Amino acid sequence: MSLPSNLFSTAFREQRLGVMLSFLIGIMVYLGCLAMAAQAVLARTSVAWGHDLQNRLTIELPVQHNESAEKSAERADKALALLSQRMEIAEADLVAESETSRLLGDWIEDPALLRSLALPRLIDVEIAADQKLTADDFRRILKPVADAVQVHRHEQGMDQILGFLKGLGYLAGLMLVLTGVAIIAIIGVICRAAMAVQRDTIELMHYMGATDSVVALQFQTYVRRLAVPSAGIGFLLAVVTVGFLALMLGSLGGLSLVSPVSWVTVGGVMALVPFMASLLAIVTARLSVQRLLRRLI
Repeated sequence: MSLPSNLFSTAFREQRLGVMLSFLIGIMVYLGCLAMAAQAVLARTSVAWGHDLQNRLTIELPVQHNESAEKSAERADKALALLSQRMEIAEADLVAESETSRLLGDWIEDPALLRSLALPRLIDVEIAADQKLTADDFRRILKPVADAVQVHRHEQGMDQILGFLKGLGYLAGLMLVLTGVAIIAIIGVICRAAMAVQRDTIELMHYMGATDSVVALQFQTYVRRLAVPSAGIGFLLAVVTVGFLALMLGSLGGLSLVSPVSWVTVGGVMALVPFMASLLAIVTARLSVQRLLRRLI
């Protein structure tokens, strides 16, 4: 038996269930899209930072006693040559003295004092993938040119920051889970309200031969008509918000802290949220109505 397409229109219109459903679905999708975008960016940044920190380090060549600037530069060139010959090292670059001075400028404000100091020479090293070199290995490699070599791994002192990024990623994942739970709860409450309003009509349909599956299909269709557009609006608002945040961070220079990520990929990942939210709402609506209809029998 076929039922009119507007079977549940009375409940959704008079009780304003349609407005409530559309509004709440839009909000949940908006928040879920933001959480998904944050999770994608944080995951990419955490992985990229972790890879870079594990494979990059800085070697410090202290200035020897009474060593001239020319001798120090010559010794740094020899150290760089020794490192460049190693197969385990993908890249080794000598940090310019001006860059070293700039890095120390944050702690030493007196330019004259900074120029009078015998600054160590720094070598930025990237270890090849799947290669392991310890600090003792670098000291052994550079022993012909320097005895007191200091090896500074970039990962030291950054574990807390990486842990914080992972924690934020887990928090974003939790927000996604809570979004799904909220959608299920919203659909469940609206189902109960709609069934209560339309109870007499549904019982009459049963007497006329309508099955629970047909009634549930009508409710499912009605929910789909409301959920899909609302989810789309929430997604578009989230895209605008993420774009605005990216522009704002870029103008303030904060975007450099985020690992390069394809915004097309972020948008694609965000698009999963309205799709999954709509699907979850439709499936929940059908299952909830079928469960409530069984109680009427």
